[in-house]
Amino acid sequence: MNCIFLLRTGLCCILLFLINLYLLVYPLPGSAQDISIVSPNGEKIYLYKNYYALVIGVSTYDVWEHMPDASRDAKDVFTFLKGKGVEAELLIDPDSRHLRDALKNLVQLAGQETDRGIILYYSGRSVTQNLAGGKKMGWIIPRDCPRLIEDPDTFTEKAISIKELTSYASQVLSRHMIMFFDSSFSSSDLTAEVPVLETILHESALPVRQFIIAGMEGDPVPEKNIYKNSLIRGLNGDADLVYDGYITGAEIGVFLRDTVLRNSLDRRHPRYGKFKSTEAEQGDFVFHFSKSVSEKSRVFVHTEPEGADIRVLNIRPRFYQGMDLSPGKYHIEVSAAGYSASRKWIELYAGVDRTVDIKLTKFSGTYTNSLGMKFVFIKPGSFTMGSSGNEPGAFHDEKGHRVIISKGYYLQTTEVTVGQFRKFVKDTGYKTEGETSGGCWISSGSGWKKSKGSNWEHPGSWETTVVRQTENHPVTCVSWNDATAFIHWTNKNHDVTFFLPTEAEWEYAIRAGTTTPFAFGDCLSTDQANYGNVGLQYSDCGSGFMINRKSPIQTGTLKPNQWGLFNMHGNVSEWSQDWYGTYPDQPVSDPRGPSSGADRVLRGGHWLATLTASRSSKRSHFQPDFASDVIGFRLVMKP
Repeated sequence: MNCIFLLRTGLCCILLFLINLYLLVYPLPGSAQDISIVSPNGEKIYLYKNYYALVIGVSTYDVWEHMPDASRDAKDVFTFLKGKGVEAELLIDPDSRHLRDALKNLVQLAGQETDRGIILYYSGRSVTQNLAGGKKMGWIIPRDCPRLIEDPDTFTEKAISIKELTSYASQVLSRHMIMFFDSSFSSSDLTAEVPVLETILHESALPVRQFIIAGMEGDPVPEKNIYKNSLIRGLNGDADLVYDGYITGAEIGVFLRDTVLRNSLDRRHPRYGKFKSTEAEQGDFVFHFSKSVSEKSRVFVHTEPEGADIRVLNIRPRFYQGMDLSPGKYHIEVSAAGYSASRKWIELYAGVDRTVDIKLTKFSGTYTNSLGMKFVFIKPGSFTMGSSGNEPGAFHDEKGHRVIISKGYYLQTTEVTVGQFRKFVKDTGYKTEGETSGGCWISSGSGWKKSKGSNWEHPGSWETTVVRQTENHPVTCVSWNDATAFIHWTNKNHDVTFFLPTEAEWEYAIRAGTTTPFAFGDCLSTDQANYGNVGLQYSDCGSGFMINRKSPIQTGTLKPNQWGLFNMHGNVSEWSQDWYGTYPDQPVSDPRGPSSGADRVLRGGHWLATLTASRSSKRSHFQPDFASDVIGFRLVMKP
């Protein structure tokens, strides 16, 4: 019995010894780690027992305009420092009482340890107050602080002045303290200076209180996380400007000054300095982080609404929460039905986990992109696609069948215009197939012919000295391939994705809930559509044919259908996404046509066509490189 007890006791002692040995070699993150530096002459200089950081981000204000990036930046800095073994506290959207309590705790608790490096990071609003004699007072703003000009007494009670922060800094017993302000202000209590780069010296260990402000009074509100991104890059190694393995306060000051100034296009002017006192301006803060155990980072993406689709666009593997990724830049896309998709580049650092918050904007009934293209939301539903055998002019390939549109989509209210297409050509130098293959097809007295010199800028067949193409006309003489090239360019310049509509989406939208040959009934007047003549099969509709315009008309004119879509009957025929093929016999959901083929489908009739060719169910088809002055296109956008 005694032997067993002794054996167990001995094993426990050995186990405890091994655990202590492991922790000595591999300390736990955030645990006490002695930090020493070595001077150029080989002298070992003891600095700190560890680091402690108070990280503050204020995004939401009761009165001031919100700053969404501020809290996200604070979280990124907090996550980075924690990953480097820094003991840290994160404070998000504090009111004045909680902010002061946190600063007092920093002084009275963490700041009482002499051998500790103290870091303060603040991201949020600030203001500069003009005082008598040309002096200035800088303030940082908690959540519940009013504006200075509206309520000066309450403002000075709740805001934190730089003078007050200087007082807190003087009460900290820790040898080194550095403050990072991702904000713009000026204050007479802080004197900026030019940081001096030099190798680690014995004097580096002397007391110091340093600050680095992202911008001065009058600089614009922070954009694109420039200061935060530069700070993390710098502390991760880029700010080791003298290449000695350490990053000093002076080095990070120079690095932030140069990178923020450059990346903000000279609009933000960071300032570095030391608090002026004989006791705390001789040394230099030193960052010396141990190498991360893991070279990869875990990524978490929090979305609003919850359950949104998340993709990393520049890698192949599917995203999952906690995904391990190597250091580098990644393009995150978040999308959800009924919301505008959002894309965001993030940068990952070795061993530093990253949490990204992305809030999507909910679509209303309409959407307008940066090109001025207006879209209307088409709700999901079902309809009979094609025509019955009793419909005048029905063709054999229009066999009626039930189709379910399971997801809503946005359809452009008009055709793509000449002006919109011109922006694409101007930006890319693109040449259409009409320009590179001898012109596009136009109507002549004897039929159709390919006309040299006819292209999207000068269709040729219908232009006269009186009637000229304008920027608001639908672009024509564009092939299916040309339309696809335009869409690829448009997608690169927007956070949402555009396509050509499928044939089913196009017909569902033109019908707008109707079952008649046209969205407006059994006939179509020239007040409702731009077409060439009624034709034999619709001779009874002759009373509605009041004018033959003999040319396309500007987009957005005449009467829209019940869903707010213009000129889907007539004007110009429009490319769809689908290959041409036979309709299915059974009901289908969200059909996309055959997987391959020779021709792409065209829909909608045109300014030369008869009413038969302008029906909701009418199908045409041509090869993808075919271009004519009666063919254009409109886009669909998927939420």
